Amino acid sequence: MNNLFKKHLRTLKLISVDNHNPSDVEYMTESEYVAIDFDAVKDDYVMRLDTYVNPKSIDALVFHENHATMIEFKNGIVDKALINSIIDKMLNSVIMYSDITGETIAHSRENVDFILVYNYEKNPFNIKEYRQNRYRDAFVRKLSDKAKERYTQFGLARYEGYIFRHVYTYSKRDFKNEFTDKLEDQ
Repeated sequence: MNNLFKKHLRTLKLISVDNHNPSDVEYMTESEYVAIDFDAVKDDYVMRLDTYVNPKSIDALVFHENHATMIEFKNGIVDKALINSIIDKMLNSVIMYSDITGETIAHSRENVDFILVYNYEKNPFNIKEYRQNRYRDAFVRKLSDKAKERYTQFGLARYEGYIFRHVYTYSKRDFKNEFTDKLEDQ
């Protein structure tokens, strides 16, 4: 593992903290699995470049099973502006990851996954913005489960096979069931 990555190891729980409201601190996961705090990596990376550019970055990077997973935690309402910000973070993070590791975008396409973890309860799914609502979302989730297919929201699936190997959107519960529980069992 790269020294820049080793310098910024933290638990997923600490990386996922939402402390925008100091009287109501929330965590997007309770997982004590150790990951790379990619926001901190980005800060060091930018400082070393001595540039005025301050790109956005994803929250966490996890290496496991011969591949990597980039994770972004969002506790608030997911709207179009936030999706654009997440896409910016995805793309900038892959550029930084490639520069730090010396790997190509083709490597990311074959070996790096992306997960957006969002708070399902805080997202009313505005039908005009996403052409979906909670009922449609629940229906499509069930249909995807029965078809044994993954359900990726917010238009992020378009980056699968282009920048990332796989792209996932998980609620906090799904993140625990589909990702952290499996990591911790290894």
